[in-house]
Amino acid sequence: MYTSTIMIKNIDTAREFVDKMAKFIDTKITLNSGDYSIDGHSIIGIISLDITKPIEVVAQGNVTDELKEILKEYAI
Repeated sequence: MYTSTIMIKNIDTAREFVDKMAKFIDTKITLNSGDYSIDGHSIIGIISLDITKPIEVVAQGNVTDELKEILKEYAI
């Protein structure tokens, strides 16, 4: 399991994030914000979150170094 705290600045960033996460279909990626947990592969889920606040990412399963590097791009 790997956790990180990220910021999604706007809709374009959310779309970019989901596109990058699509490469990791064998990894369960969960985004947590407040009382909500959503699938990190879902653009609808991400835009339903309050993106003005930090988002916790939890990756489980096949967590590669490539995935960790991508998440660092969004880390706060």
